[in-house]
Amino acid sequence: MGEFQTKGRTAGDTSMIDFSLNGKKIPEGMPEHSYLKDFLERIGHFYPFVLDYDYRIASENNFPTAAGFASSASGFAALIKAIVGELEEFAPVKEDEEELSVLARLGSGSAARSMPSEGGFVIWHRGLDFSDRRDPGKLSLDELEKAVSSSFAETLFKPEHWPELVMIYCKVKAEEKKVKSRSGMKSSVETSPGYQKWLDDEEGKMKAEMIDAVQNKDFGRLSVLIMEASDGLHRICLETDPPLRYLNETSLALIDAVKELNKDEAKAAYTFDAGPNAVVFTLKKHEKEVFRALEGIAGKDNLIITGIGPGARYSEDHLF
Repeated sequence: MGEFQTKGRTAGDTSMIDFSLNGKKIPEGMPEHSYLKDFLERIGHFYPFVLDYDYRIASENNFPTAAGFASSASGFAALIKAIVGELEEFAPVKEDEEELSVLARLGSGSAARSMPSEGGFVIWHRGLDFSDRRDPGKLSLDELEKAVSSSFAETLFKPEHWPELVMIYCKVKAEEKKVKSRSGMKSSVETSPGYQKWLDDEEGKMKAEMIDAVQNKDFGRLSVLIMEASDGLHRICLETDPPLRYLNETSLALIDAVKELNKDEAKAAYTFDAGPNAVVFTLKKHEKEVFRALEGIAGKDNLIITGIGPGARYSEDHLF
C-alpha cells in the first residue's frame, strides 16, 4: 500500500520530497529517495505540472520489501494511482488505464502490470525496440514519447476466467537482497552471453504458449512454462559477471519439493523473481497437499495463499 498527499507549490522543483518506507523516513542520498525523485522527474517530462508540487509519501507493504516479491511494482503502482487521484490536472487521463500503465512503468517496469483495474491475467507489451540507441538522452522528444507510450500492460483474462488457480507465496528470506532487481538486470543485459537468446525465446515462443495455456486452463502445460521461465532467468543471473546468486538452500529445497509433487501429475509450479522467495502456483484441488509440502520447508507462518485478483486502485485512506 502506498499513498500521497500534496503540500503546496514549489516553483518547479522537487527538493521537498519526504519519503518514508514502512514507517521509517528515507533521507536524501539513499537509493530509494533517488528512485522516487527520478520517477517524478520522468513524469515531469510529459506532465510538467507534477514538478510544481512538494510531496510527502508514505509506503507500507504487508510482504517483504526488495526481496523478490515485486515490492517496487506495488509501490509505484500505488503512487501513480495516488498522484493521478489527487491532482486535478490529471483529470483528462484519470480513466486512461493504458496511459497510467505507461506512467507506472517510469518508476518500475513491473509496476506497469499492476495498473489494469480488472487485474487478472495481464500482458505487458514490450513496446518499440530502441536497442540500437540505448541512451534515452540521444532520442528526440518524439522518439522518446513513442518509446515510452508503446510499452504498457492490459488485462487478457479477468480473474474469474480461472478461479481454481491458486498462488502460494513462500517467504524464505525477508531481508533486502544485496543486489536489487534494477541493478542486477542491468548487469545481466551488459554481461550475460545468453541474455539476448533468452529474451528472444521468451518473447518469440514462450509468451504465445503461455497465453494459450491460460486461455485453455491447461495447468499441466502452464506449470512447465512457468518453471522453464524461472529457471531461464536464474541461468542468466548465474552467467552474469559477477554472478548473481539469488537462490539459497531453502529455495532449492522448495524446487525439489515441487518436482516431487509433480512425479505423477502436474500439481504445482515454482517461480522465483530476483530473490530467494518463491511463488508456487497450484489448483484448489491440490492446495492442501502442496501447502503441506511447502510448510515442511518454509514453515507455516511463511506461507501466504492467494488467488488471482484485481489491479491497483485509489484509496481515500491515509498512512500519515
